[in-house]
Amino acid sequence: MKLNKCQTEAVQHLNGTCLVTSSPGSGKTRVLVERTINLIKQDINPINILCLTFTNKAANEMKERVRKRLGLKKVDFFIGTFHSLCASLLRKIGNYSGYSSNFTILDERDQMDLIFQVARLNEFDIDRGSAYRVSYAVNYYREQLEDFSWVEDKLGNPTLIDVARGYLTSCRENNLIDFSGLIYEAIKIIEKNKDVRDKLQNTFKYILVDEAQDTNQSQFHLINLLGGKWKNIMLVSDTDQSIYGWRGARYQNIKLFLEKYSDCKVIALSKNYRSTPQIISVAGKLIKHNKSHIDIKFETDNKDGEPVKCYKVPNQLKEAGWVANRIKRLINEGGWEPSDMAILYRMNKMSEPLEKEMTLGGIPYEVIGGWNFYDRKEVKDTIAMLRFLMNRKDGVAFHRLCKLMPGVGDITIGKIEKRAKEKDINLVEASYQIGTEINSVKVRDACRKISSVYKSNFDFANPPKCIMTLVDKFGFRSYLKAKYPEDKNDRNDNVDQFIDASGIFVGEKNGIDKFLQQISLITSSDKEMKENKVSLMTLHSAKGLEYPIIFMVGVEQGILPHQRAVDENLHGESEERRLCYVGMTRAKKLLYITWCNSRIGVGGKGFMRKRKATYSQFLIEAGLIKEEDF
Repeated sequence: MKLNKCQTEAVQHLNGTCLVTSSPGSGKTRVLVERTINLIKQDINPINILCLTFTNKAANEMKERVRKRLGLKKVDFFIGTFHSLCASLLRKIGNYSGYSSNFTILDERDQMDLIFQVARLNEFDIDRGSAYRVSYAVNYYREQLEDFSWVEDKLGNPTLIDVARGYLTSCRENNLIDFSGLIYEAIKIIEKNKDVRDKLQNTFKYILVDEAQDTNQSQFHLINLLGGKWKNIMLVSDTDQSIYGWRGARYQNIKLFLEKYSDCKVIALSKNYRSTPQIISVAGKLIKHNKSHIDIKFETDNKDGEPVKCYKVPNQLKEAGWVANRIKRLINEGGWEPSDMAILYRMNKMSEPLEKEMTLGGIPYEVIGGWNFYDRKEVKDTIAMLRFLMNRKDGVAFHRLCKLMPGVGDITIGKIEKRAKEKDINLVEASYQIGTEINSVKVRDACRKISSVYKSNFDFANPPKCIMTLVDKFGFRSYLKAKYPEDKNDRNDNVDQFIDASGIFVGEKNGIDKFLQQISLITSSDKEMKENKVSLMTLHSAKGLEYPIIFMVGVEQGILPHQRAVDENLHGESEERRLCYVGMTRAKKLLYITWCNSRIGVGGKGFMRKRKATYSQFLIEAGLIKEEDF
């Protein structure tokens, strides 16, 4: 397809800074590829071109397109992520900062392990939550180019400050670099050493950056540092799709770029090649409410399609049923394939009722960017508690719940299982007996706790109350908070959703057994046999993807915009609006949006309760509903 006027202008831009503002579906990847090829055709040495992306997937896609267009066996100039660039640089220049070329790169898990090791060596006893605080502090201060004093102020605790300082020292002494350190160390070396800086600036004379609105402070500084001499920097950006502020992305960097380079050329890619005019109109009306929005004409030459459909449903269970039924109609009557459709939601836990309805309806599906709801660890742990309640000889469930108890390892579990078999008693009784014979206080307390929990009185006619009792008596929420501080809220939300899901069996004979049977059907591997599946994912996971048909569910005040995001972030409402915009603009042909009039959940006594819900303000802003109609 021929390039349009604005795309051509961007591709043919040669020297000087340039900001390309791109709308969703405007062909920005093609522009980056074609501009790279055009530079080479203009006799620019390929080795002088630097293309930076945010994901390996995007980098590989760009490499492949460039390779095919130029007829190469492989691309021999740099197209990759910020981290891969800095890792490559540090292999060559790391000695300026005391690193040898064979340094080890630490991932997130490695980083946590090293933090604990530093604490042990200093005879400090810290929990996982404290270790996460240290991890966050040492990462953030380097990503945002703060001084170490920021870490001291953030942590406030002398012990944790010593661990943070010891962690950074240990990295350098042991030739270890984490992800934040890759960019930070590269920047410091380039800043301090003119010979290195001159060589790199004369190498990377032409710099192209994709998704520039997602850069953090250190990434943005690196761009300007490398491109500072020749100033041939092209940023491709859409501030309306900046949805990663919670992990340090700064869409404000685009404004700073324009201020820094007053003669910067600005080219707007406003024509959408993905969506229908109806989808474009709704998304455009919404995003204009953001102050950060750059006022460019958002348009498309695509043929007219159906209006965006917005439906009110009674609750999330009815919503899931409606979505499943509509998908079946689209497949059976509309000729669409399951793989043509995606369901988007704000929070991971919202997949549960959808997964249930998809399974019951025989619709193949896949959760993208995460586990299926009933495969998530905290949910499987809760299932194990419930299974063992119903069958005290269930060794698989018993083994899993024992892993939640400090001090109980496979040797102890083996002793309990052996006692149960030899004495022909259940595992609860065996736990109690072994607990009285073991010297370890931790193990003895754990065995007694298991025995005590399962000898409690349970209301078997009330599955939610049984689950809440188990979760409470095992201290499971505290366990999640301590073990997974970075996403404790999401994990506890999933536990709550599991409890809510059991609520429909309150008062039923053998309700718990029926609930567990339903779960086993949903978690069956049968649904994995087909490749042609409906995609389920969070709105954050949807960025960069597109589908002919999109369902956005739970578009309600407090969910989208998410109340926690609004409360905790000064710009939270704007980022939530951008997130909604991203969801809408994933759709090519049909966009369905649903919101619930109420939410069904389990109350404190284990009985189902109804909580009033209301439409999101974004639906009014997008012109999909009128406030006076409700």
